[in-house]
Amino acid sequence: MKKKITNPSPPSLLTLPEEIIVNCLARISKSYYPELSLVCKTFCSLLLSMELYVARLELGTHENVLHVCLQSPDKTRPSWFSLWLKPDQTLTNNIGKKKTQNSCRDTLLVPLPSSYSPRVPMFTCAVGSELYAISKYNIAPSSVMWVRNTRAYSWRQAPSMTVARTNAVACVFGDKIYVMGGCVADESTCWAEVFDPKTQTWEPLPDPGAALRESLIKKVEVKLGKTYVKSIEEMDYVYDPKEGKWDIDNVRYQCGRQSCLWYDIKHDEWKAVKGLATLNGNRRCYFVEIANYGGKLLILWGKFAPPRRPNKNIWCAVIALERRNNDDEVWGKVEWASVVLTVPQSYVFLRCEVKPV
Repeated sequence: MKKKITNPSPPSLLTLPEEIIVNCLARISKSYYPELSLVCKTFCSLLLSMELYVARLELGTHENVLHVCLQSPDKTRPSWFSLWLKPDQTLTNNIGKKKTQNSCRDTLLVPLPSSYSPRVPMFTCAVGSELYAISKYNIAPSSVMWVRNTRAYSWRQAPSMTVARTNAVACVFGDKIYVMGGCVADESTCWAEVFDPKTQTWEPLPDPGAALRESLIKKVEVKLGKTYVKSIEEMDYVYDPKEGKWDIDNVRYQCGRQSCLWYDIKHDEWKAVKGLATLNGNRRCYFVEIANYGGKLLILWGKFAPPRRPNKNIWCAVIALERRNNDDEVWGKVEWASVVLTVPQSYVFLRCEVKPV
């Protein structure tokens, strides 16, 4: 009787060292990650890992992804979402169309963490040869900051912040890391603090006052040698590191509720971006935010809904920009625009940011 010959099973990717698997996954577009997360528990775990995030940055395969932060009044912590595009999908401009079919949207803001986008955007920055990271989404407030050498693979804990935080905002200025918010509002002495990588120490910043401490923070950025902290009240609080003082600044916006503006440095004036009449006419909104999206202008806005409706729509548009007439004019062309999320009327927009992931 002949013995039954069994062919050996083909080698599995899972038999490879973890570093090689991570390297392979890092070369695949994130739009395919939802399907990959269903293959096995190992893939699901690696897709959520910090190692994959770092590998994509080092290989240059990272993608700029829009992240949006919303606050529900019945939740203690904000909710994060990221923009997900269907693979190989032709995107359309739905501005002015009467109906947008929710069931077949090609662009979505999906909740984080999920298989669509595993990680809430971390604050990461390079100071010298060290890469620092602070998580923005913790089940419980945390004071942990991570650090790794840019030539190393593993992370280690850096000196902890003096206050445990969740959903804080941060920036780098003058080779120092500034962290603000995400803690109990009455902890005025350490509502904001700064880390000096040279001395490996944290120092508290001056108290900005109760108005800022008790407000919802949208974002922080560095401009003209100062840090600007934008609150939900659309007020900019300015911290000058040289003087160690806080102040309030009145800010002119690049994108209003019915217009988009650009600043002409040569003539020292704001001018309207041309070619966007249809977009501006259909953008009556209760908030509007803009971001640089791979050299294009991304506009995110919440459209007004009748008072009795329980939900409201959040729209997103990507606009290609072109300089004309000896650079005296900027024209915009809407590449795509669509409803990306429907939320209850009570939701409040906090901030959006484009991060490499």
